[in-house]
Amino acid sequence: MAAAESHRASLSFPSSNAKTGPIAVSSTSRRTCPSSCPLAGDQGCYAEAGFHTRLHWDRLSRGESGLPAEAFIRQVLALPAGILFRHCVAGDQWPDPADPLRIDQALLLQLARATRHLRAAWSFTHFPMGPENQAAVRQAAAKGLVVNASTESRSVAAGLQRKGIPSVCVVPPDAPAVFRHEGVRFVACPASRRGKGGRKVQCISCGGRFGIPLCAQADRPFVITFPAHGLRAAAAAAHCS
Repeated sequence: MAAAESHRASLSFPSSNAKTGPIAVSSTSRRTCPSSCPLAGDQGCYAEAGFHTRLHWDRLSRGESGLPAEAFIRQVLALPAGILFRHCVAGDQWPDPADPLRIDQALLLQLARATRHLRAAWSFTHFPMGPENQAAVRQAAAKGLVVNASTESRSVAAGLQRKGIPSVCVVPPDAPAVFRHEGVRFVACPASRRGKGGRKVQCISCGGRFGIPLCAQADRPFVITFPAHGLRAAAAAAHCS
């Protein structure tokens, strides 16, 4: 796959996304999604299920919107200091043109360096977490961009968490808000639950008095869970273990 085909991304600030609140968010082309992702297509992918998100993603993936990676990184560098940035609301990390199951480490680190002036920056990936991708994720976190390894397996998430890789796990809709699996603590994304007084938590209000969303805390001692939800909740839940 040519880099020009897969390395497009679009940036939005402030976002009108009800789940994130008015922070900076981005999407990458559908071509970034690794073949190893079990949620791809109609198998539970949240970005495919949302009507407006899918339309935006379609345009980006056809090359009708967004920018090449280097130009996108310059946009991120120009964001106002001190804001929050969630990378890849749709899409995944840029793949290495030589190996579609390996994260393009050089580009990821360029992006990470471009986020240093922000209060927090985070993202997610369904790339397989072999040694090379683990190294890319660790180095990105050290430079300011926390990339969470996404999985549907509690055992895989627990294993990655024990290795110091920040992890998130899709769980069935009826999963407890807090539980332990193989000795590792699992905590539901606050946005999936109502806060005190019925208040809905968004990414912008996550993290309490510290002001750093849980997904942006690389050294957190727990896995974050995302209950399967939306039009394809049943399909996503079918992959949970």
